[in-house]
Amino acid sequence: MVVIQCPHCGEDVELEDGGSGSFECPYCNKDFAWDRGLDLNDSKVIFLSLLFGIFSPILIFFLTFWITVTVGDPQGFDVLVYYLISLLICIIYTPSLAIYAWLTENKPLLEGALISIVASCSIIYLYFENM
Repeated sequence: MVVIQCPHCGEDVELEDGGSGSFECPYCNKDFAWDRGLDLNDSKVIFLSLLFGIFSPILIFFLTFWITVTVGDPQGFDVLVYYLISLLICIIYTPSLAIYAWLTENKPLLEGALISIVASCSIIYLYFENM
């Protein structure tokens, strides 16, 4: 059983596990909708969480770099400054995503964020080793 609060009267209402749709509150007799939300054990949700964890940091990097270059219209070495700002945002975002995934016990998202961190560190290492 799932216990939720009625959006109209605030009383606790018990619903069956996995139930979703329209229900009538036994206390105030008003209808309300309930959707059980995402099933975190669904293989599609697991796969999408993993992909989000892997690719969202690089998308954040490119999006912030594109916005700063488009809005700022940099000249010369200013592009490097905007690049570093975007890199800093990505460096802050990725561990934050991993910490959030760890705190919410979302294992696929955590794995994706950690894969992203490992891949980024590996690329940076290979870049500097070949210089």
